[in-house]
Amino acid sequence: MWTLALFAACTEDTRTITGVVKDIWGAPVPEATVVVEGVVERYYTDSSGAFSIALPATSLTLRTEAGAASGEAPTGPDAALGGRTGVRVLVGKDGYIKEQEFTPEVAAEDAFTPLTFSMYPQPEQPGFYAVGRDAYVSIGHQRIQMVGTDTMHYSGIQDIPEEALPAGKVEVLFSTRLRPSEISQMNLHLSRLEFVEKGKVKGLFGPESDTVNLWVAGEDSPFDLVGLGTREDYLLTTREPLKPGMYAFHAHDILHEEDERVLYSLPKEQVVAFPFEVK
Repeated sequence: MWTLALFAACTEDTRTITGVVKDIWGAPVPEATVVVEGVVERYYTDSSGAFSIALPATSLTLRTEAGAASGEAPTGPDAALGGRTGVRVLVGKDGYIKEQEFTPEVAAEDAFTPLTFSMYPQPEQPGFYAVGRDAYVSIGHQRIQMVGTDTMHYSGIQDIPEEALPAGKVEVLFSTRLRPSEISQMNLHLSRLEFVEKGKVKGLFGPESDTVNLWVAGEDSPFDLVGLGTREDYLLTTREPLKPGMYAFHAHDILHEEDERVLYSLPKEQVVAFPFEVK
């Protein structure tokens, strides 16, 4: 990142930055604090979540985002000129996760592009919170069980959650005290679940059925994990729409694990899955 001061022809020149702050369901967030990068003063949204800040052009700080235009970091003597140049604005309010946006610089006679902030409410406790139609859906955890037969071991969960999410791309707020490196080490997976009612065991006269009654992992569903405006909150977004069915987050790929020794070697806090249903 590079920063450079924005100088105007005269000190009376002003530039106006406008925007609106809403929550992720579209409700306005009044009295949110608005900070323009490089400016000491704090500003606040009105009852409709809107703000309009007129500042002397000489007080603004332009930031050049390397590679913002092309997606690649530029190199060489003109590297600082390779990305968009503009002003960064940050908003925050107690009970919400901080947000920041970037408004590109435009010609002096034009206005800055209005900004729209969509703030995620801060959960009271760590956990997985799916973004429902109008509120969070808390995704509870279940302890993973293993049912063994002479031919196969099944790792899975027994119960299905009561609440369901609509089909399509799913957003999940992951509030945790773990650092990004620790999350990476946990090898988090999202798997579509399949119900196994019976499994085969060896009987005196050949294979016979035995009760399993577990939801076990089928195919994995890829997702992206992005850090939000804190060091403790992340947004998980599925790359493809989820079809109706049962799904679960789990660490270390343990819902796919068939070796019971691996399952029982992990701390009990990690031998859990976080299931949810999509309808």
